[in-house]
Amino acid sequence: MAKSLWLRLGFPLAAWLWLFWPSINHMVTVWLNSKTYEHCFLILPICLWLVWRQREEIRNIPLSVSGLAACLLVIPCLLWLMGRAADIGLFEHLAAVMSLQLLLWAILGTAIARVLWFPLLYLFFAVPFGESLVPQLQIITADLSVWLLNLSNIPVYREGLYLTIPNGRFYVAEACSGIRFLMSSVALGTLFAYLQFTKTYKRLCFVAFSFIFPIIANGIRAFGIVIIGYWSDMKYAAGADHLIYGWVFFSLIILVIFFTASRFSDAESSEIDRKPVNRTTSPRAEWCVFIPVFCLFGLTALWHLHLTHHAEITTALPNSATNRTGTDTTSAEAGIIAVNETRTGASNTPLAAWGITFPKAINSQRHSAAEGKAEIYTARYNLWQRDGELISSTNQLFNKDTWSLQRSRGVQLQSGVHAKTMTIANARGDTMHLVYWYCINEFCSSNPLAIKLVRASYRLAGLKGVSHVTAVASSELGETEIAQFAGQNQAILVPSM
Repeated sequence: MAKSLWLRLGFPLAAWLWLFWPSINHMVTVWLNSKTYEHCFLILPICLWLVWRQREEIRNIPLSVSGLAACLLVIPCLLWLMGRAADIGLFEHLAAVMSLQLLLWAILGTAIARVLWFPLLYLFFAVPFGESLVPQLQIITADLSVWLLNLSNIPVYREGLYLTIPNGRFYVAEACSGIRFLMSSVALGTLFAYLQFTKTYKRLCFVAFSFIFPIIANGIRAFGIVIIGYWSDMKYAAGADHLIYGWVFFSLIILVIFFTASRFSDAESSEIDRKPVNRTTSPRAEWCVFIPVFCLFGLTALWHLHLTHHAEITTALPNSATNRTGTDTTSAEAGIIAVNETRTGASNTPLAAWGITFPKAINSQRHSAAEGKAEIYTARYNLWQRDGELISSTNQLFNKDTWSLQRSRGVQLQSGVHAKTMTIANARGDTMHLVYWYCINEFCSSNPLAIKLVRASYRLAGLKGVSHVTAVASSELGETEIAQFAGQNQAILVPSM
């Protein structure tokens, strides 16, 4: 059976690897460049080990095929094309993993897929996701820290993500959100739930525990860092020592999760002998599954090549940016940062340190408005340009090293456009209000996913277009006033073509 299994797997997996290689390569690059997803390197070895544990059971099940799984492969192929067209990495990564799961189901049969349901589903943890949770986790960490400081009778003043105690100031940075702990904990907790429990409700409860516990524990960790700074008069909380403390704390979290799983684990049940399935699949039926799979992969590849070729011949606008102002910024330091009050070379005007940047735009402009009380920023992109796009992790609406988000909400402008307002604050107590929205041709929204999907629909249809962002900032106008100003002047805020 082993020889026939490898022959059956070889060509389909080679075709899968050939088609989805760009997305797989990008996914591994994310693992390498982000400490949040270092645990993803363990997912495939864990899945292979889980399959090896069930090798005896698999040997008693004859190989077959699944026409349903072959038909469902259309979904990840379309999702992958959408992700490639819209440059949505999450769509590409999900499509690559889903297609692998469905491909294995299709070529091994439903009976084997039913036995290997957990290793197949566990492959989803190889997808780097969860970054969208970072802002909410930062807020939760700050909330828990302030609550624990109040319980400890330590005076604290909070301004957004800045926490001020009598002898120092701290900033809850993105790295202090606990996203690294959370993703690793959920992945390991899910594995423990499968191995230690047999009852479904226990498994679900333990996965929920592995999600909630690290969030609470990270708030306690941040509180501990502030306490160390308070007791040591800021001698042991401003350097790399808090990172060491964080990893020690993370190790304790994993130990707690492991011992909790062991403490409440179910007794191992004896394996139920599965009766061998006598039904076999005819070679003709197998070819009726294999041929459509290869044809589907081929059509997907041809359409992708068509999109790539169309992108090369459609880009007519230059990629060099003109009238660009502002300064590129780097990411914040890791952890909950002790803030240095001394700032050299910084302007006294908050708007001057706004820090909005959209790199590689073909045109960007920044100028004052409302009698100098506000500033307007616009940037424009070609839908088909190779380098740079409207929605990207390299773009930022404000300098995250200087400002922290206090609140954000959606607002509908007088023109009917759904925009978004934000209030940000810095360490000196300055606040600034922003209103912004994105547009692709005539469609405007502040929802990044909606903009991505519209961009993908234009590219899949081979249509031309431009996209742009408009942002208005003010440290003098209120949140309502700046939204009214943007709504009344939207027609003149659009960047010139």
